[in-house]
Amino acid sequence: MYFVGLSTRILLDDGYQLSFSGVHSDIYCKIRTYFVYVYFAISNWFFVCASLDRFYSTNQSAVQRQHFCSTRMAFKFICAAIIGCLLVHFHVIIFYSYFNVLNQYNRLTLSCTAIDIVYNIFFAFFMLIFFSFLPPVLMSIIGFLTLNNIRKTRRHVNPTNTTQIKVRRDRNQLIKSLLIQITILVVLTTPHTCYWFYIAFTANESSTKTNCVRAWEKLILTIARLLLYINYGSTFYTQIIISKTFKKEFIKIFDNNKRPIDDSGDAKSMKGRIREFKETLNQRDQQLKNLESLVTKLMLDLEKHEAHEETFKKN
Repeated sequence: MYFVGLSTRILLDDGYQLSFSGVHSDIYCKIRTYFVYVYFAISNWFFVCASLDRFYSTNQSAVQRQHFCSTRMAFKFICAAIIGCLLVHFHVIIFYSYFNVLNQYNRLTLSCTAIDIVYNIFFAFFMLIFFSFLPPVLMSIIGFLTLNNIRKTRRHVNPTNTTQIKVRRDRNQLIKSLLIQITILVVLTTPHTCYWFYIAFTANESSTKTNCVRAWEKLILTIARLLLYINYGSTFYTQIIISKTFKKEFIKIFDNNKRPIDDSGDAKSMKGRIREFKETLNQRDQQLKNLESLVTKLMLDLEKHEAHEETFKKN
């Protein structure tokens, strides 16, 4: 979504200023803007859901761990985040459209935006609360609660040196990961929110702005949007750098994919295991046959012995 949103922004709107003509232009504007902001929000709230999962995974109650740290509960969290983001962004479809606005050259040009002053003020506060404020605050609160769970676990575990070192290492890793995620989120999303506040409160002065002011506004908007896209496109690289666990799991994926191709590795060992299993089955079959023959021989000897006893009694 990072690539699609940025490429369409460069090619169709800001870069080459291409647009779909006719009746479909407004539909493209509404749908594209709606889903770009929805996907941005989903990315933020998935981090919150991951923080919740991390919190419950460190809970001392085994019942809560089994209930919340499950695939079914993760699916519920994901569905709730997606449905919530789809619903709260529905206003974008209503107010966004193609309008003729003055560009930095003081010429009218089509732009996919919202021109209602009241809505722009609302959208600025919406971006501030839903993108730049709530996710970092919730991640911070849940992160500190997770650290509290780790401290409680440390008190109940035998305080050996190995346990203390492991708990301290996990705590430091969690703090570092949480602080970096929150810092990146706030730093890269706040400029875009501040720009919308500026546009909302200077909308009445739009007709008196000089070409130089419009050019600066365009430059700042481009930088703010680029930072916003970088925030959602750099999550993977950030996790690779700061999280050792994420790095190990990522490397393990490639190791698992390479193993079936390597005939000298697990493939040969698997063939050897199958051959040994077949040999074991053949040995068991031979043992069963020997046991059957032994039982048959014993039965014959028993019958002969009974017949000999009957003959002896008659005599």
